[in-house]
Amino acid sequence: MEIISTFFGIIGVSITIIFFATVWYWMKYNEIEDGEVRKAARWSMTGYSLLLMAIWFMCGIVARPGYALRPERANYDFAIPVSYLMMILLLFGFIFVFLGHRKAYLTKR
Repeated sequence: MEIISTFFGIIGVSITIIFFATVWYWMKYNEIEDGEVRKAARWSMTGYSLLLMAIWFMCGIVARPGYALRPERANYDFAIPVSYLMMILLLFGFIFVFLGHRKAYLTKR
């Protein structure tokens, strides 16, 4: 099966645009929130930023320069260490998002 690069390009650009729209929305409406809800949103936004970085590194693993999807061209010396970094970013990203949502929930109680 052939890999369609334009598909991944369109989806990647879409994810980036949605992320920046989320940041814009957060920045615009963060001023009207009170202290604890604002702190909770900061935790979540930090998590979303880490998740975006993990997605960015995932592109380098499966496409150029890692080529994990093309075993005949694979660069495992690059792909393996970056895979560890990507997993750490995913872990901390989800932890920060969880902490942000938990803090927001506890604030509203």
